[in-house]
Amino acid sequence: MKRRLFYSLLVVIILLGAGYLKRSKGLYTHTANEITEDTTQQALALSVEDDDTSVEQLVKVGKEDASLYSEASEKSKKIAEINRGELLELQEVTDQWYQVITNDGDIGYISPNDSQLIERPAQTMPKSLAEATIVLNPGHGGDDTGAISNSGWIYEKDVTLETAEIIKAALEEQGSTVILTRDGDITEDLAEVVEISNENEADIFISLHYDSSENMNEATGTTTYYYYETYGDLADTVNEALATNLPLENRGVTYGNYQVLRENTQPALLLELGYMNSDYDLAIFNTEEYQTTVANAIIEGLTTYFQSAN
Repeated sequence: MKRRLFYSLLVVIILLGAGYLKRSKGLYTHTANEITEDTTQQALALSVEDDDTSVEQLVKVGKEDASLYSEASEKSKKIAEINRGELLELQEVTDQWYQVITNDGDIGYISPNDSQLIERPAQTMPKSLAEATIVLNPGHGGDDTGAISNSGWIYEKDVTLETAEIIKAALEEQGSTVILTRDGDITEDLAEVVEISNENEADIFISLHYDSSENMNEATGTTTYYYYETYGDLADTVNEALATNLPLENRGVTYGNYQVLRENTQPALLLELGYMNSDYDLAIFNTEEYQTTVANAIIEGLTTYFQSAN
């Protein structure tokens, strides 16, 4: 009887010990992940473990242009040069190098010395303007006047702010949450402008500008710029509304390598709404009527875009 009791207790002890070791092993693995020097691998491991679909990982190029290599080595073939600040689609991590897809569709490797791993919330398209958060950036400001009229009396920075305020009011009537990157005549840091968009998880970011040409009265019209190919449809849709509604010539949609577009994790456009050094354009766009028409065109374009994307 005593022998049977002894063996029973021994079995219980063995089972409890096995469970303890299993739990201890799991705890050790978790701690090792927390203290590993390879923080990139840790981030990837945790994202896979948690199956967290609320964020997506991107690779951001540093403050200088960087090279894209065919393999995870600087001794391998250079495929392309990537613009500073560009956001890249992460494929995998090999020997601490990031395999990425660039905005131009090139696939290759970028050194961790030239880039960093970042996260952004997974983007979901609002169904209407009433659900949208929109960040408006009135171009220039403060010491940066932007383009100047032929008379020398009218500054781009003032016209963009006036336009932004009218657009803001019109969007708010539609129920949108609208954030201006500036609401006065202050000098803006472009990195901070981008950060406002990123931190507020803008559904749409629009930078407002008025153009200038090399010679007076040689150019006219509006242009819509975008950087990331994934936002090409957004640019086309908004530009179509501008082309249909505005009295100025429409110069179309084009790629624009601008910091506020390139480093923006959110859907972003830059609009040039006429030429400051065109007397013809200035007489039209420097009016409340024109700027209200711009606001209504943007509302039309975004409404169409949201409907088509849902």
